Amino acid sequence: MIALLLLLIAAILPWIVHLAPARQRPLALVGAVAVVMLFGIFVQNPLFSWEFWVGLIAGLVSVVGLSAAGGGRGGRSARGPRSPFRGYDDGAPTGEI
Repeated sequence: MIALLLLLIAAILPWIVHLAPARQRPLALVGAVAVVMLFGIFVQNPLFSWEFWVGLIAGLVSVVGLSAAGGGRGGRSARGPRSPFRGYDDGAPTGEI
């Protein structure tokens, strides 16, 4: 059970950092390292278990693979900046005065 939990924690860690907003990624990284350290203090040292490294590699590969495939949230659009107004006004004339 501990091996499965360590595998899941290690696979989720890259996603926690990747899905955090850009300004909060350092804090997410610190939180992820803190989770690994707490696991090491109270359960067992994760750095010497193969489950940690397999889960970490699987998480990193899935994040990089999805980002390369265009599944990422960020990036700049080729169309330019978006309008802050969303709704019915698309800029087309309506004929109203």
